[in-house]
Amino acid sequence: MRATMKSCALFIAAALGAATTCFGEDIKLSRSVARPSMPYTGTATMLEDGSLSLHLRLTDDGKPINETLTYKTTDRGYDDVLRHLGGLGPGDTKSFSPWKD
Repeated sequence: MRATMKSCALFIAAALGAATTCFGEDIKLSRSVARPSMPYTGTATMLEDGSLSLHLRLTDDGKPINETLTYKTTDRGYDDVLRHLGGLGPGDTKSFSPWKD
């Protein structure tokens, strides 16, 4: 009986640990997707599926950078980015400057 209770306790502890780990990863992903500001200058292109591809070229203090951020239509920050860009259509490209929300 004691071995069974110990096995159950270990299973529950492992399950709770796994659930906590997954939840922590979800929060990290959500924070990276919903950007409250954009401290970069670059160009934004709307892809055929509606995703926004932001090609970062300079930081807000003028340092060069060569990175790309992609916002899918389902990402939390997508609407904010599109609003700041003033709208785009599939295949359109626009330059953008740093902004703060």
